[in-house]
Amino acid sequence: MTLESDPIATPAVAGPPAARARLSGGTITWIVIGVAVFLLLSAAILAAHAIANLRFDAAVSSHQVAVMDAKAVDSYTEAASEDAAATSEIAAALLAAPDALVDVNAKAALSTSATELGATIEAAPAFEVDAPDATGPRPRPIWFGDLVGATDALTAETTRLNDGADALDAHVERLAVADQVTADAGIAFVDAIAPVAASIEAANGSARNVERIEYRNAVEQLSGTTWGFDAPARVDEYVATATALQSTHAAEEAEKAGPLYERRVAVEAFARSIAGGVLLEFDWAPIVIGYGDNGSAGGTATWDTWEGGLSTITLSNSVAEEWGDPIMAALVTHEVGHAITSKCYDIVGEYADDNEPWATAWAIGQGHTDPNGNGEWLYGRPSDELIERSKTCR
Repeated sequence: MTLESDPIATPAVAGPPAARARLSGGTITWIVIGVAVFLLLSAAILAAHAIANLRFDAAVSSHQVAVMDAKAVDSYTEAASEDAAATSEIAAALLAAPDALVDVNAKAALSTSATELGATIEAAPAFEVDAPDATGPRPRPIWFGDLVGATDALTAETTRLNDGADALDAHVERLAVADQVTADAGIAFVDAIAPVAASIEAANGSARNVERIEYRNAVEQLSGTTWGFDAPARVDEYVATATALQSTHAAEEAEKAGPLYERRVAVEAFARSIAGGVLLEFDWAPIVIGYGDNGSAGGTATWDTWEGGLSTITLSNSVAEEWGDPIMAALVTHEVGHAITSKCYDIVGEYADDNEPWATAWAIGQGHTDPNGNGEWLYGRPSDELIERSKTCR
């Protein structure tokens, strides 16, 4: 038997590296590309997010400026609107004055400007700084999409605020012009009353003294009127005194109406023509201080230094009946001599209390020498010195 040796077992040896799984060069390339794309996308996202934050910050800043500007415009728009409303109210009060007492052309001009002002007030833009759906300051959003949405909303609100402020600015300019035009027309309206007032006074010559004085004072107060609620107050006072003036004139005219009307008017006109501006009012009666019938005539007069002088002269009807007789003219002149004491108080001197000698002297100084009318028959002849003194009072 042949003894054969078994071959010695040799352990298996691993195969070469080529036998392992190997990454190909293409795979590595795609990995590199993927990483680069990822990094680029990440950078782009980060850049976009940073830009979105910057846009949001800019939108917030612009919005804050727009809010402040809009609030400022809204504030002075409110003030201008209040001024315009006041002007409109003042103009309406002035326009309430009756046409017969004012200059109708000036009134028409005021009415036109006031109407235009009212239309301008009504045309105010519908704009609210703090609108219910307005986008205001908000916390900074975190996500990109939220940042973009918030930025767009703020930008839109900023545009609304700026557009609204521009509209208000333009409205305030129009309002200021209309306001000033109306105020100027209102002052012109008040200034135009004076000439009308003069003609009204002239047409109411029989009005009582007190009402005439109050009327003149009211007319004088119209001079230098400035724009404000004082303007219609002064015009209202003028209208009230004009109404009273006309009322007392009508009453006096009714009292002297009748067959002797024209003669009474002539007597009163003569007396006023020599009274030196002293205001005269007249009462007529059948009998005055016991005279007035059987061819006699009587008269009395008061005097008062108030407001430059005023007087009430009472005459018997016989003065009007016999008007044209020199005696009646002398009698009326004597009564005006009493009335004019209020104007020449210093000249009258010691005769202020015992006034008959003065009135008689004044009638004689006016050329009325008939003792039956000038007062001599009742009160005696005044001194030549007093007659000469009286001639300095006109």
